[in-house]
Amino acid sequence: MATKSKGKEDLAQLLEVLDQKSRAILWHLWWHRHVEISQLRELIDASTDFEVLSRLRDVINRKAQKLWGKSIVGFEQGKVDPLTGEKVLFSWWFLDEENELLANNSRPLVDVFEEKDSVVIIAQLPGLSELSHPEAEFRNGLVKVRLKKEERC
Repeated sequence: MATKSKGKEDLAQLLEVLDQKSRAILWHLWWHRHVEISQLRELIDASTDFEVLSRLRDVINRKAQKLWGKSIVGFEQGKVDPLTGEKVLFSWWFLDEENELLANNSRPLVDVFEEKDSVVIIAQLPGLSELSHPEAEFRNGLVKVRLKKEERC
């Protein structure tokens, strides 16, 4: 199978074919870059680690393999987090794809899914990094989130 080029449109395609729990795992890994399996088990309210492992291997990575010819998440016994310098043991990682996936600045990715006791809305905001003080409102089935731009000196 030839490796296809990846872009946000491809990531959007992957997210569209994943079930809610698999999307939640992928977003969580993207957000944190790496997590332990116990965190993923709790995130999707799985009864066993095997349920999470099966979802990682048989759902997320299998669909990524079909799209790109390679996995998007992987397990590392020990790896240094390049952003913090911290040695991270026995964790699942988003496989350095975020830079490649974010390179194409077309439309932002947005996802909504339910957790046990809440609804989570995740939106990628390309080119915006100096934001803080989130305010959220919900009215008539619409959610409005306002983020303040940090002042630069």
